[in-house]
Amino acid sequence: MSVYAERRKKVYAYLEETGIDVFMIEDTEGRRSPALRYLSGHPADALLFLLRGGKAVLVPWDVLLAAQFADADEVLPYNDFGRRPPGAIRKILGDCAASAAASRFALGAAAFRFALGAAAPYPLVVKLSEELRKDFPRLQVLCDAGGPDAFITKLRRVKDAEEIQKLRKAAEILNALLEGIEEGIRGGSLVTETDLALFIESRCRSLGAEGTSFPTLAAGPRRSFGIHAFPGYTAQRFVAPGLSILDFGVSYEGYAGDVTLTLVTGKPSPLQQTLIRLVEEAYHTALGLCRPGASTAKIARAVDEIFARQNLVMPHGLGHGLGLEVHEEPFLRGSPDADTILEPGMIFTVEPGLYDPQAGGVRWENDVLITETGCEVLTRSKILYKD
Repeated sequence: MSVYAERRKKVYAYLEETGIDVFMIEDTEGRRSPALRYLSGHPADALLFLLRGGKAVLVPWDVLLAAQFADADEVLPYNDFGRRPPGAIRKILGDCAASAAASRFALGAAAFRFALGAAAPYPLVVKLSEELRKDFPRLQVLCDAGGPDAFITKLRRVKDAEEIQKLRKAAEILNALLEGIEEGIRGGSLVTETDLALFIESRCRSLGAEGTSFPTLAAGPRRSFGIHAFPGYTAQRFVAPGLSILDFGVSYEGYAGDVTLTLVTGKPSPLQQTLIRLVEEAYHTALGLCRPGASTAKIARAVDEIFARQNLVMPHGLGHGLGLEVHEEPFLRGSPDADTILEPGMIFTVEPGLYDPQAGGVRWENDVLITETGCEVLTRSKILYKD
């Protein structure tokens, strides 16, 4: 059984438990859902129908791409339905109505439950319900933030062996890039923000990445005060006296890595030295707390307390999960409503940072895997010093 089929088995059990007959996942422009790739392997626009009885039907925009990447019990070309989701939905519901397993639906003995992804907008849900009930009067259309989407999101928090392997590969590529970046900065071939960004964009692909996992943020001393510099990079010097921040990631077979290094060029001012020292202390403190059973909120609050001693506040979360999205659960935040208990197989960033409008910013970010006994730091980003 493929890894995708194994993941789908857990969703089928959920559908059985909750009485949902069909769940549709839509991954299209405007309504992206990584759950489709997670459960089928298909990397592009498509609909995925999961039937309560244990069947997966994929409706891809590109059937040739699906033939190469997708794992599903049946593949139906989107063109067969006039390139409109309602046609595909009618086909699936009609097949269910005709099957012996769904005879209660065909006979109208009970409502048939069809669930949409939580990202579906309310007007679309209403319109789709009205259209479908013309053919299926007993149809119940569901769209619940706490429904199948939430169940799949929880599944995705803990990575299986194949996901860990892909994230390790993403980390290997990032480490190779970090080595090349340090060599280029010290050797003088990488000087401007654009130099750094284009080096990453080109080199990551030659190392086997699908591309960057988000637009690279390269901010020299004049722009490093921003958490996320805007624009992402310019023709200004990156290697210049002061503090520079480089935040970048790569995607390997859909799985995103993410690191940030800070470059310190020349002798830092007393304020810059304070920012650097506090971020280094926060980083090591957080890593020391990352282990199975630990509370993400408590880890984040421990970092907040370090900064509070100097009346400073970190203006972003301490970290975020990595996977098919570059920002996914678990999140490392001090808020109790965002708390997660760490488990082996969770992979996330640890990225303390401080920023000052005159002194610039410092952020140190690496990717961390929770193991059975503690944690493993997968990437080798650092605070880099240059005279």
